[in-house]
Amino acid sequence: MSTTTRSGRPAVATPVAVAARAVAAAVVAAAVTFALDHSAPDRFGLAALGGYLALQAVVLVVCVTGLAWSRVGRVLVLARAAVSLVGAVLALTGLDQGISLLRPLESLVFLLVGTLEIVGGLRRSERADLSGDAVVVGGLQVLVGVLLLVLNPDALLAVGVLGAWGAVVAVYLGISAANLRRKGERR
Repeated sequence: MSTTTRSGRPAVATPVAVAARAVAAAVVAAAVTFALDHSAPDRFGLAALGGYLALQAVVLVVCVTGLAWSRVGRVLVLARAAVSLVGAVLALTGLDQGISLLRPLESLVFLLVGTLEIVGGLRRSERADLSGDAVVVGGLQVLVGVLLLVLNPDALLAVGVLGAWGAVVAVYLGISAANLRRKGERR
Protein backbone atom coordinates (compact mmCIF):
# COMPACT_ATOMS: atom_id res chain seq x y z
CA MET A 1 0.00 0.00 0.00
CA SER A 2 2.95 2.29 0.38
CA THR A 3 3.60 4.58 -2.55
CA THR A 4 7.09 5.65 -3.46
CA THR A 5 8.69 8.88 -4.57
CA ARG A 6 11.17 9.21 -7.45
CA SER A 7 14.04 8.42 -5.10
CA GLY A 8 12.40 5.10 -4.22
CA ARG A 9 11.73 6.16 -0.65
CA PRO A 10 8.30 5.39 0.74
CA ALA A 11 6.14 8.53 0.64
CA VAL A 12 4.40 7.44 3.83
CA ALA A 13 6.09 5.74 6.75
CA THR A 14 5.17 2.13 7.19
CA PRO A 15 2.09 1.97 9.44
CA VAL A 16 3.11 -1.57 10.39
CA ALA A 17 6.37 -0.32 11.93
CA VAL A 18 4.51 2.20 14.07
CA ALA A 19 1.84 -0.36 14.98
CA ALA A 20 4.56 -2.83 16.03
CA ARG A 21 5.97 -0.22 18.41
CA ALA A 22 2.44 0.34 19.77
CA VAL A 23 2.02 -3.39 20.38
CA ALA A 24 5.34 -3.59 22.26
CA ALA A 25 4.26 -0.73 24.52
CA ALA A 26 0.81 -2.32 25.00
CA VAL A 27 2.41 -5.61 26.04
CA VAL A 28 4.35 -3.97 28.89
CA ALA A 29 1.28 -1.96 29.93
CA ALA A 30 -0.86 -5.10 30.03
CA ALA A 31 1.81 -7.10 31.85
CA VAL A 32 2.09 -4.47 34.57
CA THR A 33 -1.65 -3.84 34.79
CA PHE A 34 -2.74 -7.45 34.95
CA ALA A 35 0.12 -8.92 37.00
CA LEU A 36 -1.29 -11.18 39.68
CA ASP A 37 1.69 -11.17 42.02
CA HIS A 38 2.89 -7.85 43.40
CA SER A 39 4.76 -9.38 46.35
CA ALA A 40 8.16 -8.70 44.77
CA PRO A 41 7.63 -5.55 42.71
CA ASP A 42 11.33 -4.94 42.13
CA ARG A 43 11.89 -8.44 40.70
CA PHE A 44 8.70 -8.21 38.65
CA GLY A 45 9.69 -4.71 37.53
CA LEU A 46 13.06 -5.91 36.28
CA ALA A 47 11.40 -8.81 34.43
CA ALA A 48 8.80 -6.49 32.87
CA LEU A 49 11.44 -3.91 31.96
CA GLY A 50 13.77 -6.55 30.52
CA GLY A 51 11.01 -8.19 28.53
CA TYR A 52 9.82 -4.88 27.15
CA LEU A 53 13.34 -3.73 26.22
CA ALA A 54 14.07 -7.04 24.47
CA LEU A 55 10.81 -6.79 22.53
CA GLN A 56 11.51 -3.15 21.68
CA ALA A 57 15.00 -4.05 20.41
CA VAL A 58 13.56 -6.71 18.11
CA VAL A 59 10.83 -4.38 16.81
CA LEU A 60 13.33 -1.59 16.13
CA VAL A 61 15.72 -3.89 14.25
CA VAL A 62 12.96 -5.53 12.19
CA CYS A 63 11.22 -2.22 11.43
CA VAL A 64 14.28 0.00 10.95
CA THR A 65 13.51 0.81 7.30
CA GLY A 66 9.90 1.61 8.16
CA LEU A 67 11.04 4.06 10.82
CA ALA A 68 13.96 5.83 9.10
CA TRP A 69 15.22 6.08 5.56
CA SER A 70 18.49 7.99 5.81
CA ARG A 71 21.67 6.23 6.89
CA VAL A 72 21.99 8.44 9.99
CA GLY A 73 18.32 7.88 10.84
CA ARG A 74 18.72 4.11 10.61
CA VAL A 75 21.86 4.29 12.75
CA LEU A 76 19.88 6.20 15.40
CA VAL A 77 17.10 3.57 15.33
CA LEU A 78 19.67 0.77 15.60
CA ALA A 79 21.42 2.63 18.45
CA ARG A 80 18.07 2.70 20.28
CA ALA A 81 17.77 -1.04 19.66
CA ALA A 82 21.30 -1.64 20.99
CA VAL A 83 20.68 0.40 24.16
CA SER A 84 17.39 -1.48 24.63
CA LEU A 85 19.07 -4.85 24.19
CA VAL A 86 21.85 -4.03 26.68
CA GLY A 87 19.21 -2.81 29.13
CA ALA A 88 17.20 -6.00 28.63
CA VAL A 89 20.22 -8.21 29.32
CA LEU A 90 21.12 -6.22 32.45
CA ALA A 91 17.53 -6.32 33.74
CA LEU A 92 16.98 -10.02 33.07
CA THR A 93 20.34 -11.12 34.46
CA GLY A 94 19.98 -8.91 37.54
CA LEU A 95 16.53 -9.99 38.71
CA ASP A 96 17.79 -10.51 42.27
CA GLN A 97 19.31 -7.02 42.52
CA GLY A 98 15.95 -5.40 43.18
CA ILE A 99 15.30 -1.69 43.39
CA SER A 100 19.02 -0.91 43.47
CA LEU A 101 19.11 -1.95 39.80
CA LEU A 102 15.53 -1.31 38.65
CA ARG A 103 15.32 2.44 39.10
CA PRO A 104 18.75 3.47 37.80
CA LEU A 105 18.55 1.05 34.87
CA GLU A 106 15.03 2.08 33.87
CA SER A 107 15.97 5.74 34.23
CA LEU A 108 19.22 5.46 32.26
CA VAL A 109 17.74 3.39 29.42
CA PHE A 110 14.74 5.69 29.08
CA LEU A 111 16.93 8.79 29.09
CA LEU A 112 19.27 7.38 26.44
CA VAL A 113 16.61 5.88 24.18
CA GLY A 114 14.38 8.93 24.52
CA THR A 115 17.20 11.32 23.67
CA LEU A 116 18.17 9.25 20.61
CA GLU A 117 14.54 9.20 19.48
CA ILE A 118 14.18 12.98 19.88
CA VAL A 119 17.38 13.55 17.88
CA GLY A 120 16.06 11.27 15.13
CA GLY A 121 12.74 13.09 15.11
CA LEU A 122 14.35 16.51 14.82
CA ARG A 123 16.46 15.55 11.80
CA ARG A 124 15.04 17.20 8.69
CA SER A 125 16.11 14.39 6.38
CA GLU A 126 13.96 11.88 8.20
CA ARG A 127 10.33 11.04 7.64
CA ALA A 128 8.25 14.10 8.35
CA ASP A 129 5.22 11.94 9.11
CA LEU A 130 7.08 10.28 11.98
CA SER A 131 9.06 13.20 13.36
CA GLY A 132 6.26 14.37 15.65
CA ASP A 133 5.80 10.85 17.00
CA ALA A 134 9.53 10.56 17.67
CA VAL A 135 9.66 13.84 19.56
CA VAL A 136 6.55 13.05 21.64
CA VAL A 137 7.46 9.43 22.45
CA GLY A 138 11.12 10.33 23.01
CA GLY A 139 10.05 13.22 25.22
CA LEU A 140 7.84 10.90 27.27
CA GLN A 141 10.76 8.50 27.68
CA VAL A 142 13.03 11.30 28.85
CA LEU A 143 10.30 12.44 31.24
CA VAL A 144 10.03 8.94 32.72
CA GLY A 145 13.81 8.82 33.10
CA VAL A 146 13.85 12.15 34.94
CA LEU A 147 10.87 11.24 37.15
CA LEU A 148 12.58 8.06 38.26
CA LEU A 149 15.65 10.06 39.23
CA VAL A 150 13.80 12.64 41.33
CA LEU A 151 10.83 10.78 42.83
CA ASN A 152 10.68 8.53 45.87
CA PRO A 153 12.84 5.40 45.36
CA ASP A 154 10.01 2.89 45.40
CA ALA A 155 9.79 -0.27 43.30
CA LEU A 156 6.01 0.01 42.92
CA LEU A 157 6.42 3.52 41.56
CA ALA A 158 9.06 2.38 39.05
CA VAL A 159 6.85 -0.47 37.86
CA GLY A 160 3.73 1.72 37.80
CA VAL A 161 5.47 4.43 35.79
CA LEU A 162 6.64 1.79 33.29
CA GLY A 163 3.08 0.48 32.90
CA ALA A 164 1.55 3.94 32.60
CA TRP A 165 4.15 4.98 30.04
CA GLY A 166 3.43 1.82 28.04
CA ALA A 167 -0.32 2.50 28.04
CA VAL A 168 0.04 6.12 26.92
CA VAL A 169 2.56 5.28 24.20
CA ALA A 170 0.53 2.30 22.96
CA VAL A 171 -2.53 4.48 22.45
CA TYR A 172 -0.54 7.35 20.92
CA LEU A 173 1.34 5.13 18.45
CA GLY A 174 -1.79 3.10 17.69
CA ILE A 175 -3.57 6.29 16.63
CA SER A 176 -0.52 7.35 14.63
CA ALA A 177 -0.39 3.99 12.82
CA ALA A 178 -4.08 4.28 11.91
CA ASN A 179 -3.55 7.82 10.60
CA LEU A 180 -0.54 6.72 8.54
CA ARG A 181 -2.56 3.88 7.05
CA ARG A 182 -5.34 6.28 6.09
CA LYS A 183 -2.80 8.64 4.49
CA GLY A 184 -1.38 5.76 2.47
CA GLU A 185 -4.82 4.71 1.26
CA ARG A 186 -5.61 8.26 0.08
CA ARG A 187 -2.48 8.50 -2.09
